[in-house]
Amino acid sequence: MSLYLPVPARPRPRVGRWPASAGVRARRAIAYLALLGASAPAVAAAEDGRWFPDRPVAWFEHDDATIATKPQPTDLEDLDTTLVLRDGLAGEVERVLSLEGASPARDVNAADEVPCSTWFCARHHLHPMTPAQIAAGAPGEPPVLPLTITKGKDEGAATGFQVVDARGKKFMLKLDPEQHFGMSTAGELVGYRVFHAAGYHVPGAYHLDLPVDQLRLSPKATFKLFKVRKVPLTMDRVQAQLAHVARLPDGRLHAVAVPWIGGQPLGGFDLIGRRTDDPNDRIPHQHRRSLRADWVLYAWLAVMDPSAINTIDSIVEEGGRRFIRHYHFDFGCAFGSATVHPQTPHQQGEYPVEIGRSLRALVSLGLYHRPFQDQRQQWAEMVERYPAIGYFPAETFDPESFRTNRKLPTHIRMTERDAYWGAKIVTSFTDADLDALIAEAALPSPDAEYARHALAVRRDILGRRYLRAMAAVEEPTVAADGASICFRDLAISRGYAQPAEATYQVAVTDGFGQRLLASDVPASGPLTCVPFGAAPAGSGYRVVSVSTRLAGGAGTAGRHTTKASRIHLRWRESERRFVVVGLERDE
Repeated sequence: MSLYLPVPARPRPRVGRWPASAGVRARRAIAYLALLGASAPAVAAAEDGRWFPDRPVAWFEHDDATIATKPQPTDLEDLDTTLVLRDGLAGEVERVLSLEGASPARDVNAADEVPCSTWFCARHHLHPMTPAQIAAGAPGEPPVLPLTITKGKDEGAATGFQVVDARGKKFMLKLDPEQHFGMSTAGELVGYRVFHAAGYHVPGAYHLDLPVDQLRLSPKATFKLFKVRKVPLTMDRVQAQLAHVARLPDGRLHAVAVPWIGGQPLGGFDLIGRRTDDPNDRIPHQHRRSLRADWVLYAWLAVMDPSAINTIDSIVEEGGRRFIRHYHFDFGCAFGSATVHPQTPHQQGEYPVEIGRSLRALVSLGLYHRPFQDQRQQWAEMVERYPAIGYFPAETFDPESFRTNRKLPTHIRMTERDAYWGAKIVTSFTDADLDALIAEAALPSPDAEYARHALAVRRDILGRRYLRAMAAVEEPTVAADGASICFRDLAISRGYAQPAEATYQVAVTDGFGQRLLASDVPASGPLTCVPFGAAPAGSGYRVVSVSTRLAGGAGTAGRHTTKASRIHLRWRESERRFVVVGLERDE
């Protein structure tokens, strides 16, 4: 299949291609400004005029060229409250008043996938890994004891220390609160492995049951008092902190060690805009699918605190090139953990700034009932029964009501098309993969069994919600007869829809909006072929639009027809046949 980025059928401003000349970038900017005022249906209506060239798919973004500039460190970790107010209040007011609407992600190729870049490089969902490979996580080596504390933590709620091992390798050592053995460390151990298998850049994470006598204090160790003044870190302070962490019956500390990210760390990356000092950073971060659709992974794991301050940019040197790589880190607030205590229902169900809900409460004189308020009893029962997990709902998990502890400019712009891609990643994790992940989490029983159950249930809820909302067309190929196109239906092949309930509504156009064929084709199983006509007359281009009518509903209540996926074909004269050149979907 020959795929690449789309080009228009006739002269018009282009959006979403890279790399590009200055003139193309200017035209793209004009098109994007016009797009901000357009509604989503208007964008979808123009899709038939977007053509794909007959050339190979772009599987690499090539954003790792050597940078001659000296990038400056960021200080986002000191701007946490500012970011909450900017992204949750001021930014949202601006976005709504500008009538921005749904906009397509720009880090997407003609296979509707995210190419390899310094941000993301697909692993498990495109190149299946074994459970053992998933469990191994990011490449690296665990620490060698003893560990020497060199610094107390400046940020974050979890008890922990910066340490170096016997080889001089630097790690962040994190520990669980004493009443919740495994609650924080399990999220770290699973979260890093899930995000690595997905394709994100993350450090590793290693479980340690650490004898206290293998944890020592450097005489030069310091910490920041009230996050302001650097003062010596004393053994008395260390012991006071260790008095409130989880231990095994024999006194060993239950911990996780996260390797220090290599290169020259620059601090976190903002989730809106670009780095002005990095010429490789060409796509505004809020328009990267890899940063929009990671919401689906965060929702699956119930990560409470994704944000810019849990990211790291680092200058790395590879193959003689010097460039910035972008990392995710810190998953201690996954499952039901809020790091030092269990998450509460409102932490999974409400942003810090909820303008609409606050106005409803004001107008109703306090009578407005917030969605999470019915979950108090379930929360109390779950925290008591699974203290190592906390509040991590399974069957009652609702993606529509899930919230993190802040609105992010990336997540709020996630479209159904982005979410479909995120759900492809989440549902690529099989039951055997989940067994391997939970085995690495080092959780006590029955908490481990429940965590495994909840991950499977939440995965399947996300699969039904997002894989059924889009025509789940994958791997389209022209059939041997030259007049039909065959594709795999991901919703059916992964068990989230049944062939008997699915009928494909197919419309074939010539790329200029002229309809050539329309038909309804019942699904014949995971693989179905639909006619498009083989005659090359006219434009020599075909757009095969496929929507799926699902008797059991299409993702959300009241909807029975999915959003469309469109397969693009060009006539290849040298072979006297049509070939697939692109795949795109409604936003």
